[in-house]
Amino acid sequence: MPNWMSAKLKPYEASIFDSIGRLVRATEGVVNLGQGFPDFDGPDLIKEAAAKAMRDGHNQYAPMPGVPALTHAIRDAYRENAGISYDPLKEITVLAGATEAMYAAVTAICEPGDQFIVFAPIYDTYVPLVQMCGGTAVEIPLEPPTFRFDPDRLRAAFNDKTRGIIINTPHNPSGTVFNREEMELIRDLCIEHDVIAFTDEVYEYLLYDGCEHISMASLEGMRDRTVTISSTGKSFSMTGWKIGWVCAPPEATQAVRRLHQFIAFAIATPFQHGMAAGIRNRDQLIPPLRDDLAQKRDQICEGLADLGFGVNKPQGTYFVLTDISALTDMPDTEYVLDLIRREDVRVAAIPNSVFYMNQNQAPKNYIRFCFAKKTETLNQGMAQLKGLRG
Repeated sequence: MPNWMSAKLKPYEASIFDSIGRLVRATEGVVNLGQGFPDFDGPDLIKEAAAKAMRDGHNQYAPMPGVPALTHAIRDAYRENAGISYDPLKEITVLAGATEAMYAAVTAICEPGDQFIVFAPIYDTYVPLVQMCGGTAVEIPLEPPTFRFDPDRLRAAFNDKTRGIIINTPHNPSGTVFNREEMELIRDLCIEHDVIAFTDEVYEYLLYDGCEHISMASLEGMRDRTVTISSTGKSFSMTGWKIGWVCAPPEATQAVRRLHQFIAFAIATPFQHGMAAGIRNRDQLIPPLRDDLAQKRDQICEGLADLGFGVNKPQGTYFVLTDISALTDMPDTEYVLDLIRREDVRVAAIPNSVFYMNQNQAPKNYIRFCFAKKTETLNQGMAQLKGLRG
């Protein structure tokens, strides 16, 4: 029999996300507050724009860098939101969501022996991408319960092997939004050590309580050493469309496009037209979603706190991390599986420890809930969690 698994992939087993997904599907009556996708649809305006594009004959391959209507809309959004001017022809590339965007960007730039700094808890794709390129990931913890980093520890992580730093703000899973002081420190270290910043900004519009999203590329000295990655899935509650992009200097963009050519070549044409309409109408479409999510954030935080969870109220994203120390001695992974299996609960969450490279050093007392759900879903989930009271 052939050996289907290369040595490069052997370290990466099926994730806890897969295990939880299978268990949720196999267990009757589970309310899924774990996996990070909405259970409601995005705006009709976007769907109608995509449908019109289909009817108007936009059904063949899109240009490899992206449909001009979308790349120009992206350009205009960054110019208006962050004061950054990108050339759609040379500096903007549309890819299959932020996942392909991060893969193409890291793979294009990371060489064997390079070090990449990542903040833990770490979104699960970053470290495997670096490692598959022969690089090494250096973990900087965001310290609970506030989930912010120690500036001295970050400074000590930079050295002559550091090639890149991956910054996810607003941050999944903690909901932390890096403030200006933190971003400027990262900026200063990148310039001092000649390091490239890779920024995952997919939750850039999902901010609460007056928090400010700062695009690293907007800071002085970072325009030409930042690879900006974002997407439309979270902003418009349409994760299944997988429309993301990379904004980067021309040389980096050329490298990303060389990889994109052989990964996907082009992204679904009518969906690009739909999302172009969404971005152009973002000031109309995003505030109602953000206001709704803010209300749901408050609802789930209050409900979880009443049940004895220690709640870290998020500044952004649509996730909330909760401390389970007062409820159980179980480690987070075991507790999450127990919540799904218990007949008096049947609620899915995600254990926070899976977002760490070093499991021995990961805190085992936090689990993540997703509140991007219909009101009735949240109500049902909170009602079932009351089974924890016995």
